[in-house]
Amino acid sequence: MNLSPSSLPAIRAIAIDLDGTLLDTIPDLCSAVNRTLTELGFTELPLQLVKSFVGKGLGEHMRKSLLAVLEREPTDDEKAHAMSLYKKHYAAHVADQTTIYPGVVDGLDAFKSRGLKMSVVTNKWTIYSESLLAHFKLAPYFDHLVCGDTLTTGKPDPGMMFYSAGRFGVHPREMLMIGDSGNDSRAAQAAGAPVVLMTYGYSEGENLVDLHANAIVGTFTDIPALLDS
Repeated sequence: MNLSPSSLPAIRAIAIDLDGTLLDTIPDLCSAVNRTLTELGFTELPLQLVKSFVGKGLGEHMRKSLLAVLEREPTDDEKAHAMSLYKKHYAAHVADQTTIYPGVVDGLDAFKSRGLKMSVVTNKWTIYSESLLAHFKLAPYFDHLVCGDTLTTGKPDPGMMFYSAGRFGVHPREMLMIGDSGNDSRAAQAAGAPVVLMTYGYSEGENLVDLHANAIVGTFTDIPALLDS
């Protein structure tokens, strides 16, 4: 489904989300959560519930998972202990079940052939982002990464978008954001950047149509035509 593709301005750079956009990471994220919960003596959570917690970084992901099993807000000490276990488990199994979405490589090749600069803009921490991009041989496509531990704020704050645009030397309106959720849409729009959302990702339960993206598409290979319109 395409929405107002003619509204896309001239694009000189592209910022791309990672979880739910480039890669389907939820199986390994869920596995790390459940390994952590099991070690803490709690019952495992179903994948679809854990999937709804993805979007605002690993800390918030773990907090919501603890909230689900504790049925109350976790204390700072509980969150810190859980995060130490979570980081250990996720680092050891970061790409066990993660897969690259169909069309991603073809889309990246199409962007590259147009001479477009590309960055990854994700709330995921740098160590995991770099590991995954290297594992799937995607790192060479990107000029830089802006991750959850790069700045003091993450999406939906627009700071990451301004930072990436500044690194590229372009105005945010010349940098397209490709994502899958309200975090991506709100960050882009707050920065004055256009945004395309993917239908297949992790939307935290929000209806994509309500997020006012320039376009909603089913695969990266749908996006080059929008840039040419």
